[in-house]
Amino acid sequence: MVLPGLNRAIFNRGCYNHRVDIAIVGAGLAGLAAGVELTSAGHDVVVLEASDGPGGRVRTDVVDGHRLDRGFQVLLSGYPEARALLDYEALDLRPFSPGALVRFDDAFHRVGDPFRQPKSVVDTIRAPIGSPIDKAKILAFRRKVGRGTLADLWQRSESTGRQRLSDAGFSDTMIDRFLGPLFAGITLDPDLGGSSRVLEFVFRMLAGGDAVVPAAGMGAISDQLASRLPESALRFDTPVHSVKPGSVRLSDGQIVHADEVIVATGMTEAADLTGIEPRGWRGVTSIWFGADESPIDDPVLILNGSGSGPINSMVAMSQISAGYAPTGAATIVASTPHRPGGPHGEELVTGVVDQLQSWFGSVVTKWETLRVDRIDRAQPTHPVGHDRSGALRTNDGVWICGDHTRDASINGALGSGRAVAKALTGGVAAP
Repeated sequence: MVLPGLNRAIFNRGCYNHRVDIAIVGAGLAGLAAGVELTSAGHDVVVLEASDGPGGRVRTDVVDGHRLDRGFQVLLSGYPEARALLDYEALDLRPFSPGALVRFDDAFHRVGDPFRQPKSVVDTIRAPIGSPIDKAKILAFRRKVGRGTLADLWQRSESTGRQRLSDAGFSDTMIDRFLGPLFAGITLDPDLGGSSRVLEFVFRMLAGGDAVVPAAGMGAISDQLASRLPESALRFDTPVHSVKPGSVRLSDGQIVHADEVIVATGMTEAADLTGIEPRGWRGVTSIWFGADESPIDDPVLILNGSGSGPINSMVAMSQISAGYAPTGAATIVASTPHRPGGPHGEELVTGVVDQLQSWFGSVVTKWETLRVDRIDRAQPTHPVGHDRSGALRTNDGVWICGDHTRDASINGALGSGRAVAKALTGGVAAP
């Protein structure tokens, strides 16, 4: 995707023949955030990106008039790093309805947020996702995760996410039918085996803000950050071969000289370039459909609470923002986090379509499959005990940032980039 009004030829010209202050490898959210902060501080920055546009995993493509993100993604409006860096008004954010529709026992059941949707209380109480005690405990858990500062939250005692929910008194039924699918859709951790701090952070963000998407798709976030950099700073289609303090060698053999080097790539690429120890990845497959009309009228997330079938969540994105679909059409996405030994390829696509037909009937046979996004490296894992300092430096002096250094979220990616920028400029990074 080429940014409107920017000269693509400038991006792809030959290597700089002078020294820059800071060379950043990777134009994902972390690299863009670092670049924006450092440019604002007066530094001469170049951002080197192997692909043809900004954003890394946060990009949007147009297919037959439908806007398709690179897998189902949302922005949580309460993210402090996003609030600090992004112009929400310019992004024209469109919110999901608070809560969710949960599919269970061949019916959809509404689970709402009583603080923002008082009228949903009766439906929520009746929903067969857990006992009345379970539902009361959601309010108690909300109060607990909202106490103190975010720095306090990230220092709390730690267990797995599932264990934390169990310790909070939630039944297995409540976890399996609602909380598990809800968090799996955001953290791609269907077993809730990652850090409880991540789960509590996400819950706090959901309680204090909205799940939103920009009207023009998630890639608008990356485009907005890229537009705040000088045109000459962005170098697309520029793969990097190696890095060392003071220079970056491009794959074509050219050298970029810099006072400081920041590696802001994905975790695997960062490991290849710097020798850091990579952790595992969480994957997801999102299947995009075009339809004549949406099967639901609400801008709401649908969760599979049945425990059967491949789908974890489904959204009619054109109900969230009409800009996701051409006029008179609908754009729908169904997603499933990857599990070891789970279905994939045509088997997975067939299973998703069959399950959608069981939900909405034969109309699904008329939907067009626009794209299947199998993303094996969607989010780095965040196990119990992970150090999320967000600003790493190798022994020889190369800086590293990315969501793998903090937490696997848009907030973590932006925060890690800002943390490195603050370290270089002598500022104080946010927790």
